[in-house]
Parts: sequence; C-alpha cells; structure tokens
Amino acid sequence: MRHWMKTLIGIAVLAATTPRAWASGQPSQSPGGPSANLSVAAPRFLVASAAERVPVDVARTPVLNQRIALDLRDVTLAEALKAIGDSTGLRFAYSRSEVPAGRRVRLEAEDITVAAALTEVLLGTSVDVVLTDAGQAMLVRRPPPAPVAHVAAGAVTGTVTDSSTGEPLQGASVSLVGTRIGALADAQGHYRFTAPPGRYVIRARLLGYGVQMDSIDVADGQTVVHNFALPRAVGTLNAVVVTGTREPNRTAVDAPAPVDVFTAEEIRQSGRTETSQIIEMLAPSFNFPRPSVTDGTDHIRPATLRGLNSDQLLVLINGKRRHNSSLVNINGSVGRGSMAVDLNAIPPSAIDHIEILRDGAAAQYGSDAIAGVINIILKSDAPSELSVQTGKTNRGDGQTVVADGSYSWSLPKGGYLNLSGEMRNRDSTNRTGADTRPQYFTGDPRNNIAVLNNRIDSWVGDPKQYGGAGFYNLDVPLDNGIDFYSFGGVSFSRGLAAGFFRRALDDRTVRAYYPNGYLPLIGSHIWDLSGAAGLKGVAGGWNWDFGSVLGQNSFRYDVDNSVNVSMGTNSPTTFNAGTMLFGQSTTTLDLQRSFNVGWAQPLSVAWGGEFRVDHYQIQAGDDASWKNGGVAILDGPNAGKPAAAGAQVFPGFRPTDAQDVLRNNVAGYVDFAGNPVQELLIDVAARAEHYSDFGNTATGKVALRWEPIKHYALRGSLSNGFRAPSLGQEYFSTTSTNFIAVNGVATPFDIRTFPVTSPEAQALGAKPLQPEKSVNYGLGLTAQPTPNVTFTADYYTIDISHRVVLSGNFIGSAIQTMLTNAGFPGVQGGRFFTNAINTRTEGLDLVLQSGKDLGYAGMLRFTGGYNHNYTHVTHIDPTPPQLAAFQSVLFDRTQVGLTTVAQPHDNLRLNADWQWKKLDANLGESWYGAVTSIASTPANDQTYGARWITDLSLSYRLGSQLTVTAGADNLFNTYPDRTIAANSSGGIFLYSGLSPFGYDGAFYYLRFSVGQ
Repeated sequence: MRHWMKTLIGIAVLAATTPRAWASGQPSQSPGGPSANLSVAAPRFLVASAAERVPVDVARTPVLNQRIALDLRDVTLAEALKAIGDSTGLRFAYSRSEVPAGRRVRLEAEDITVAAALTEVLLGTSVDVVLTDAGQAMLVRRPPPAPVAHVAAGAVTGTVTDSSTGEPLQGASVSLVGTRIGALADAQGHYRFTAPPGRYVIRARLLGYGVQMDSIDVADGQTVVHNFALPRAVGTLNAVVVTGTREPNRTAVDAPAPVDVFTAEEIRQSGRTETSQIIEMLAPSFNFPRPSVTDGTDHIRPATLRGLNSDQLLVLINGKRRHNSSLVNINGSVGRGSMAVDLNAIPPSAIDHIEILRDGAAAQYGSDAIAGVINIILKSDAPSELSVQTGKTNRGDGQTVVADGSYSWSLPKGGYLNLSGEMRNRDSTNRTGADTRPQYFTGDPRNNIAVLNNRIDSWVGDPKQYGGAGFYNLDVPLDNGIDFYSFGGVSFSRGLAAGFFRRALDDRTVRAYYPNGYLPLIGSHIWDLSGAAGLKGVAGGWNWDFGSVLGQNSFRYDVDNSVNVSMGTNSPTTFNAGTMLFGQSTTTLDLQRSFNVGWAQPLSVAWGGEFRVDHYQIQAGDDASWKNGGVAILDGPNAGKPAAAGAQVFPGFRPTDAQDVLRNNVAGYVDFAGNPVQELLIDVAARAEHYSDFGNTATGKVALRWEPIKHYALRGSLSNGFRAPSLGQEYFSTTSTNFIAVNGVATPFDIRTFPVTSPEAQALGAKPLQPEKSVNYGLGLTAQPTPNVTFTADYYTIDISHRVVLSGNFIGSAIQTMLTNAGFPGVQGGRFFTNAINTRTEGLDLVLQSGKDLGYAGMLRFTGGYNHNYTHVTHIDPTPPQLAAFQSVLFDRTQVGLTTVAQPHDNLRLNADWQWKKLDANLGESWYGAVTSIASTPANDQTYGARWITDLSLSYRLGSQLTVTAGADNLFNTYPDRTIAANSSGGIFLYSGLSPFGYDGAFYYLRFSVGQ
C-alpha cells in the first residue's frame, strides 16, 4: 500500500513541480514511445553505393516490404533488432556508442512491414539504417540536418480494401502513428491527407478487421501512394475503445475495466429493430423486459444493466451525456421509480458500434454511472445502405414494417457527414386470456348470454406504435488542426396501449355509455430531440475538446375510449391528460496529454469540467381529464355515492400537479493513467461536483491492470459513486389506478403520488431526498492464448446506500380520510419517493471470443457471454411514525421482490456467425434465467422458469449491392410459464410482464438491403 501511496504522491508532485514542461507544449520522448515530431525523429533508409549513402526506394525494396508479426513488450532495442533479424534474415551491425542498444521499446503487431517495424523501434534515436548487398543492415548516427529555407507539406493517399474480396472499406481510419494526422476512407475506399516531410509509421484500422502498419516517406510537396488490404478479424476485444478511458488507442482487452464492443454488423444480425432489444440480445448483463398495462411504461420501457435500476445506468452518444426521458415509471415493473433514457429513440441504422463499460464510473462521468456506461458511437463515413424489413409473430399479429437507411458524404480535408433515419409501423400483440370474472350485477339476465361472458375483453401485449427518427453526424476540419463537430437527431413516436378492462358492474363507468363495459386506452405522443456541437484540436501538446449538447424529451398522454364518471353523461370519452417534459444542456471541456516521467510508458494526464442544467416540466391536462364534476354514481347498488373523478385509466395532471423546475450542476475532474513498469497500468480518477439542490459531492476511482505473463493479465478497480435524485423523483405528482391484491383478489385503487416536499407527503412521513452513494469493487482477468481466442472474467460487488425508491402504496380508510381532507376525494392511497433502502449487488461476467479463417470455406466467428448477478436488500428504513397507526410498510415485500428477484440471476448468450462467399448464416442461443414475482401474500409468490431462445438468420448477397435476409427470432416459439390463477386477474394475465424475453412467441421476418 505504501508503494501505491508513493506513486500517487509522485503524480501529484509531478503536476505541481513541472510547469515548464507542461507549458512548453513539447512532450519529451518516452522510451519506446513516439516522438513529438515524427518527421524529424524517424529513421531514414539508405543504401551503400561506393562511398555514398543514398535513399532507398522503400516500396521497391523486398526485405523492407516483407510482412512479419512481432510481440515485443518492454524489451531492449538490441533484443528488438534481433527479433526482426530472426524473422527476416537481416544482420544488424552497429556501434553501441552511436546506437542506444539498451533503450526499452515495445512493439506488438500481427501484420507489419519490416520498414514500419524498424521505424517504430528506432523512432527518436537519430539513427539511420544503411542496407548493404550482403543482406546486412548498418545502424549509423544521423548527421545534423542542414537548414531548410522552406518546407512544404506532402500528401498521403491510397485505398483501403478487404483482403479477401477486394471490396473498398468505407470508414476505415488511416493515420500516422503518434500524431492526430489522418483521414477516413470514402465510399471507394480512398483516403487522402497532408503531412510535413519525414518518415512515418502509417496505420489502417476498421472495427471488424485486423490492423495493418507500414512505413512511408513523405517528401517536400510530393504525393505518397500507399494502399492497404485488411484481413477480417474474429473478435472485437482488440478494438480501440473510448469509454472508460481518457487515453487514446486503448483496446478493450488492454483496459483496466471490462468493456464490451458490438459492431454495426452484429447489430444487424437479428430481426430486432429496437435498440434496447438489440443490446439485450448481445449483452447478457443487460435486461429489457416488456411490461404491459403499466400506463406510460408500455410506451417507454426501461432497461437495466448488471441487475440495478434503469436510472443507475449512464448513456452517452459519441462520448457525450444523453438526456433522460420525461417519463417517471410508477407502476409495478422492473425500473419502478426511475426516469430512464429512451434508447429506442436512437435508430439502429445510425449506430456504428456500441461500447458498454461494465464498471462504476461516476468519478469519470458523473451522476448515474453506478451500474456502468453505454456509449453509442454514431456512424461517420460509413457505407451507405437502405433497407426494408417486414415481419410478424407466429400468431399473425405484431406485424412490423421498418424502412431505414444511412448515407455518408466525404468532405474536404478528411471530414464527413452521415445522415441516418428510419420509419416504422408496428401493430400490437395481444396475449390475454378470457375474462372469467362476473361482468354484470347479480340477477342481470345478461349473465346468461354466453357471448357476453368469458370473453377476450382486455389487451395484454405490445402497444401499437408508429413513428420515425433521423440522426446526423458531422465533422469538418478547419484550419490550424481544429475540427468542428456536430451530431444529434429527432425522433417521434405515437403509441396506443390499454389499461384494465372496466366491467359493467364496476362503479368506474357510466353504464349509459358502456352498457357491457369498456377498455380504456392510453395514447402517447413522444418527441425526442438532441443536438451537439463543439470544437476539438491540439494546442501546446494538449488534445482538447470543447462542446455542448442539448436534449429534450416530451411525453403527452392521450386517453381514449374512457369516461370521467364524476361528470356523468356530460363526460367526453377522449381526453388530453397532460404532458411531461425533461430537458438537459451539458457543456464540457476535456483536455488530455501524455508526459515522459521516466515510466515504462508515458503518463496520460486528463482534466476538464462540466456545467449541466436540468429542466423538468409537467403541463396540466384539459379540465375534464382531472376534475371532479360533482355527479354521483348514477345507477347500481352504489347509486348516489361519490363517483371517481378524472379520466379512467389515467386521470389527467391537475393544475396543482404542474411543475416547471430547474437545477444546475458544476463539476471538475482529473485523470492520470500510465505504466510505472511495462507490466502494470495504473488509472486514477477523481471528480468533484456541486448541485444547486443537493450541495457538494466527491468521488474517486483507482483501476489497475497487471500483465505478469504475455497475453494474461489481472485487472481490478475500486471506486465510489453517487446518483443525484432526478427532478422527476423530487417533483412528480399524479393519480393513477393500481390493482392491489386484497384477500387474493386484484382490487383497483386510485393511488396518489406526492412530491416529497408536499404537505401530504410530509404528513405521510416523507423526508427530503438525498443522493445515492455507492462503492464499486471489481476484479477480473483477461487471457489471449492465441490471436484468435480471447477470454475475460470479471467479478463485481456494488454497495449502494440511500437508494431512491418509490414507496409502497399506503392504503386504508384512515389514509383515504386524510387524503379526502387534503382535497383528494376518491383517492384511496398515497406514496412518495424515499431513500429507504441499502443494497448489495454481486455478480460475475464471462466473455469468450474466438474464430477461424477457414480459407475457401469462409470465416467462422463465435462469441459467448455469461452474467450472474444477485441483489440483496441489506437495510430498510422503518416505517415513519406518522404511519405506524396504519400498519403500513414503507418498502413492502412486493417492492423488495422487484429489486431482488424480478430480474434473471443468470443470463447466457451464445452466437455463431459463418460467412462464406455471398452467404452469411447467424445462429444465436440465449438462456434467460428464472424470475420471481413477489405478491403481497406469500402464498401467491411465483417463480417463472428459465428458458432457451433460439434466433436464426440467413443472408445472401445478390449481385454487388442487394442482400436478402430471412430469419426468425425465437425460432421455436418459446413462451414463459403461465401465471397461476391467483395472479391472473380472473384469467386475463396469462404471462408475467417480468419475462425478460417478452411473451409474443416467434417472430419471422424478411429484410431487403441495398448498399455499397
């Protein structure tokens, strides 16, 4: 421990005592690292001719263009030269007085030319390579350069293609190693950029392909042509990631914390068209259940990571914070009480790849990053594509038609513009059972009419939805190495779902309108808008990024086929029940630079700040949607008694519910990362924040990666985190209908959700909310026994105190009397948000990637992922004294169940993909562990067993651009267990909304894609 404390103190001393080096803008050359000026520090290749040494034509020199593989980690220059010689037959001769043979270098490359390898290991030594006819290479000290009056930049150009097919690889990144100079390949695979004269290592990479590096000479005012043919890669763990690290060029397998990377190709390998469902298919630690009859939650369904709640997951777009939705989930589903990000507002066609950091990251990114971070990277200069998909379920419902596309333009100086969008129309599904309950009053002759009884009168399944979305991603290089960037999008969705059926004998009806009962409907109008803009570049050796992002989500409730019973026969049947809005603006400044401090690798120093404003609104619905019209129940046994006020299924927001609140947040962070010795990586981060409503908070993180044996490493992290309560959790208020089991019978209650600051909530014992606090421990290992096999295992523990949850429902005659006296007649219960519980989550993630190039038989890839997690409630606050007389529970057993056992403890994902010529076959197997529904009565608890789900798709490429895909999700039409009678509300609910894979059964689809 003392050693690590000394290291941390040394970092702090370095920051305080080296102002000259920091201000100079010229980082020192590190052992084995690139020079600050490659055009000067790169070696020249010469040939001995008589008494002269003249430049060689690298492109025409066979030995320099020989391709080799090297795995050199923390070796001396002498050892590196010997390894190159053993691979090529070259013999190196040099004087140790002129060549620093003991200098430590590092070079790992599966496919690199000899010229590039020598450039890399000799970079910054002022040593040139002189070749002789005898196959010998002499290393000599370079003489001082002569003064140059004028130096003009040279141009670098070429193409990047697939090595097996020869097709252009649009979007491939070509850059000069150690610099920010580079460009993306366009639709023809062509790239072009300028660079100062000198010798460089040039590198080409594209996610899903292997990396290639070569050596080039850029001459004064001349053009260098260099082409690349990249081989397909079998996995993505060697992909460079930007999530969870401020250091450039870090790969997923080299990261000190687990990061998953999913490519655009993987995103398109199933018939799922919603981003949340796609991520669930790919990532076993991600859960996306499909609840039904849960009001607004039917329309924006929350997702979770590592068994925690929906709002404990931070979502980024291109590394920038994404705003949450305006919906507060208040009914009995996974994610209850949260305001989650609507991932489905982001069309899959706009996504280049997805990175998932499975580690606490509040010290790096701020609030919400307790469970982890999902970073969605938008397409840049990607191949253009247009596709149409249609499909339906095995039952013939749920027909879905999606048309989407993406188009890219290459702009001057390596810039790009990508536009992506989709239009979708999805019909509803219904998996309800016959309603076996009595429909009419005793003695009503209609009880004897068969068609009016035991009928399908409810709607339990996916909502009907249609809408569209459009996103853009822009980068425009300006002068002086500065880039202007901007990205964002807009999405619109209109949905229709149902509530509980109101029977003819129910007093929540006007029987003159609905003599046989009615099914009230909830409609949604959802708009989601976002836009980001900023500048980035290099100044004084610092990589900097200054930008702002604005986002807003609005959710308008419409109620149809309903009635306000308290208005009698004067009630309308359609209502505007009000609108919720959430907006967020975030401005950030990020800076990063590497310094030579005598360690094995340069020390990366990053720091920055953030200013964020959150804005939350509730707009009241029309008067008829919420008011008490004063009309008593018109008929039936309870005629003359007070009638329920407000629109049935969702009483509108009242004027007293209306809110318009703001808060701001100021944050600053520092991050240090480096290798004191080659085998050990240390990453330390700290963050301080000030909230206008919660005050100050500070978080920190330490992450380590130790590689004692090549390709085998241990990694671990320790961090504390926080999550500030959302504005919705502070200020949301409404009345909604909940069905609560009373003596085994599902009984409707109109429940009022009170803001914690309201007099009613305080009368119930509510206290002001405070931020959640967390401590995250992680320990894992990575192994890469062969270039085509990678395995990672990571154990984690997350302790959270003062979790913000929605309390249980306080009901009973005394509560109802109190609410009536407070001006809420007919409301039968109340609840509020509270910091009521502490939890511990423990889990294990396993990931295996392997593959094999089968030559003429194609390419075979395999990915396997497993997640095990379990959440325990370690503490529940006692019921407030104000409620002791009501014998209520602040956080009842039903809510404990939603927190601990409503999500699978075990998830397994297996995927095999075989590509052969124009055929692509993809087989996916998913195992979803058991989930348990906890009822208010222990006798009604039910566990739904684990299930295997099989997905299969076949794609065939017709001609050069058209691809036809046919497939089935849930090929064998697997359903979850049926609910027991006590939990089925009279036979209506055949399946539980907790099912992690839904309950629609098989989905068959056909997709036509046209692309470059």
